[in-house]
Amino acid sequence: MPHDHIRLAQAPNGEIGPRCSMCNKRMTFGAAMVLNNNYVCWTCYVEATGADTSTVVGETVERFYAR
Repeated sequence: MPHDHIRLAQAPNGEIGPRCSMCNKRMTFGAAMVLNNNYVCWTCYVEATGADTSTVVGETVERFYAR
């Protein structure tokens, strides 16, 4: 099987998912990043690749719902 090297575990929310191949953290498949045919968590992905999120969070002066 092509994915025999992937260790599965039950994530904290109860879903079945992979373990991070670098730090052994339990994850869901939705939260896992693929790096060199292995699943890794976001923290290990950033550490290994130097990549980071491109999302810019802006501060608003007034909330649209607080009028």
